[in-house]
Amino acid sequence: MEIRVVNHNDIEELAGVMGQAYSEEPWNEAWVQEKAVRRVQSILCGFEALGLAAVEDGEIIGGLLGFVDPYADYDMFFVSEIFVAPKWKRKGVGRKLLSALEEQLKVKDIYTIELVSINDNLEFYKKCGLNNGDVNCLGKSF
Repeated sequence: MEIRVVNHNDIEELAGVMGQAYSEEPWNEAWVQEKAVRRVQSILCGFEALGLAAVEDGEIIGGLLGFVDPYADYDMFFVSEIFVAPKWKRKGVGRKLLSALEEQLKVKDIYTIELVSINDNLEFYKKCGLNNGDVNCLGKSF
């Protein structure tokens, strides 16, 4: 498996894999390709955006998308999306994506990663070295 930086030509395939990943447990979301493409494009067009693709035999099997988030005295990286094709889950793809991200960020002197996750995935992120911080994620639907 290869982890590489994504390019514009990857958007459609990344969006398809993201839609597949989120159509299953625990999300059960119904992503149509058009909305998934829009989501991927919106992230990759952001300030200092970075996307990584996990590729096996020429096929994208997972992705990580996010952006640099400047703060007062340091920069951090916010992971907007991390996803793995259903048949590749629990095979180390997500861990390899996060590890490759760390290597990319060290070159930029960025040593903090942040993300928002559902509770079902907390153990995975803890195994990858991420910790619950002192910040709560709040939202409101109206």
